Formats: sequence, structure tokens, C-alpha cells
Amino acid sequence: MKEVLKRYGVAFAILAVVVLMMILGTFGVMIFEKKMFERVDVEVKPKGENIIQ
Repeated sequence: MKEVLKRYGVAFAILAVVVLMMILGTFGVMIFEKKMFERVDVEVKPKGENIIQ
């Protein structure tokens, strides 16, 4: 029983570290994007065809 808990505990710890790294990476990209477009007077709009007529 102790071995099973240890095995799953290590797996969940690794999973938690990976999820934390993904969240930190996402926030890092968001902060970088805000700094990059801070002083630019350009509004970014997605290009696509208008299907509503």
C-alpha cells in the first residue's frame, strides 16, 4: 500500500510541476505581449472572410 501511494504521489507531483510551468509560461507570454504593444497605436484585428451577409 505504501509503495502505491509513493508511486502515485510522485506522478501527481510531476503533473503539478508541469501544470505550474504551463501556467507560468502563459502568463509570461501575456506580459510580453502587453509590453510589446504598449506604445504602438495599432489595433490588431483578425483577418477572415465575413460569412454573415
